[in-house]
Amino acid sequence: MHEPYRPGRGLSAVNWPTTLFLIISPLAGIAGTAWWAMSGHFNGATLALFFATWAATAMGITGGYHRLFSHRAYTAKGPLRVLLMLCGGAAWEGSCLEWSRDHRRHHKYVDTDHDPYNIGQGFWWAHVLWLVYNRKEAVDPAEVPDLWADPLMRFEHRFYPWIATVTSFFIPIAVCAAWGDPWGGLFVASTLRIVANHHSTFLINSLSHIAGSQPYSDSHSARDNWFTALLTFGEGYHNYHHEFASDYRNGVRAYQWDPTKWLIWSCSVLGMATDLKRVAAEKVAAKRLEMLEKRLAEKLARRRVPLSVRAEAALEQARGQVHQALNHAARLRKEQHRILAQLRQNASAELTRALAELKEKLKQAERDLASTLAAWQVAAQGAGRAIA
Repeated sequence: MHEPYRPGRGLSAVNWPTTLFLIISPLAGIAGTAWWAMSGHFNGATLALFFATWAATAMGITGGYHRLFSHRAYTAKGPLRVLLMLCGGAAWEGSCLEWSRDHRRHHKYVDTDHDPYNIGQGFWWAHVLWLVYNRKEAVDPAEVPDLWADPLMRFEHRFYPWIATVTSFFIPIAVCAAWGDPWGGLFVASTLRIVANHHSTFLINSLSHIAGSQPYSDSHSARDNWFTALLTFGEGYHNYHHEFASDYRNGVRAYQWDPTKWLIWSCSVLGMATDLKRVAAEKVAAKRLEMLEKRLAEKLARRRVPLSVRAEAALEQARGQVHQALNHAARLRKEQHRILAQLRQNASAELTRALAELKEKLKQAERDLASTLAAWQVAAQGAGRAIA
């Protein structure tokens, strides 16, 4: 096991190259952008490029560094892998090997001293100070064996400073120079964009561990936070992610802001991504039910007033319906896996038809599960009002 992460003592403990970059980049980005805007250099195309490169770089981190490389939530073909690696590299958050090593440690040791951005050390430690005192460790191939075996990852790790410089500075400056605004390329589309990517990503490590909801688990500090999801193109549904890290989605509900999942799904339609991992709806619902029941029990314990027989009966009936729906969906899921295994061995029209019918049954089972869970919540709200 690696050494615990703790704030260092004295100037000798500071990682000066990283620290100076984290200090100079926001100063240069903000001051340079202000000068650019007020001195007559303002250019709408440059501002549009700022937002475009922010989005591309962010999804290089979310869709590439995070969901593809760190968690193997899906499989991407060569061109998509290279594109995501280059976009993620433009964030100046380290090579994918370093980033993935730290992130996997975060999941394995969350909320302990072995977690690189442990929120227990405070908001600012989790947000940025862990980088100020970050030990400059060589990547141990044993910690990321799957990535170390990938020549693309080793190449990016070896040449990361050059890759980051070209993608972050040379290309935006050259593009902006094409319409006569190289200074906007330097200060807005390059430097300010890097700062925006940095601190939106950092908020997942800090704000998403202290503010928001915990609908799936309270065994760790991670929280679902719509604001950080908005800034990071879907990463803010952090409570879900810590419970179901292998899922290619973070915003599991259709209405939740998660452009990264839509990008991955779109790439799968185009044949560029395969093996998109999704946690079964019944497993997600079971976690939600567990947390809802826990909170109701805590409320009842605080009130110290027993439920009426009628309220208890309504809750028990709703609970039974939820468990019945959970079991039904699980049985259908098991049957789906059985048919898929048979299809891989011996494809037939009969099995294909059976699979299509089963998929429709599963969709209906998931809808039934959602409605029974909603009914349980109504019954729980009624029980809460009964003791208010």
